[in-house]
Amino acid sequence: MEWLLYIIVFAVGAAAGYALHFYRNSDSRVRELETHLTSVQHKYEHYQQAVTEHFSQSAQLVNNLTNAYREVHEHLQKGANDLCADNKRHSTQNPAQSFLGLEASKDAFPQSVAPKENKFLEPIEPPRDYAPKSPTDKGMLDEDYGLSK
Repeated sequence: MEWLLYIIVFAVGAAAGYALHFYRNSDSRVRELETHLTSVQHKYEHYQQAVTEHFSQSAQLVNNLTNAYREVHEHLQKGANDLCADNKRHSTQNPAQSFLGLEASKDAFPQSVAPKENKFLEPIEPPRDYAPKSPTDKGMLDEDYGLSK
């Protein structure tokens, strides 16, 4: 009967060990997930900061480019006014009159040609198949070429 007591004590110990192991294992898994979540949050915050810095620097560079363009435009306009001969200065042939002011409306700029106008589509022809063949043979550009029926 003594051996039954040993088996019961062994079973209770095994159950307690299993429960303790399961509890510790889930606790370490929670810690591992918390660590991973913290890491992902830091990476996300770093990414957001990098995106913000990128677009701030991009905006600053575009503004610098715009200011440089404005300075070049004003320099060219001033040079054209200063360097053109006096007899041409007040005529329409004065190159300085070709420069539009930076505050000009969009209507003052030359308009691009609308691609939907038919006069630009007339000279365009589809490709032709120039391979020598009999009149009944289908060329490589035919829709049914290479398809067996």
